[in-house]
Amino acid sequence: MESKPLISRLAQVYEDTKLLYFVTDGEGNCMLDNVTQTDAYIFAMKNGWSVGRHDEKDDTGVKINDEGVEVSYENKDILSEDDFSNYGGM
Repeated sequence: MESKPLISRLAQVYEDTKLLYFVTDGEGNCMLDNVTQTDAYIFAMKNGWSVGRHDEKDDTGVKINDEGVEVSYENKDILSEDDFSNYGGM
């Protein structure tokens, strides 16, 4: 794997996480979904609603570390201590 420049890695993280926000009216109704954090806060402030963030896990509950490796017992030899502490491993 070739090492990417820091700005490229930061841009990728931003792209991967930018559409994780939603706006709710506080009564369980989603008023706006899959938007950037800035857009969610602007929309929420105009209407007095709340902002939430989707969980980064997929619907299967599989936990993936920053390198795209599943955090599981089978992969324990290639995972770091941080993976276990950050993703609730074994």
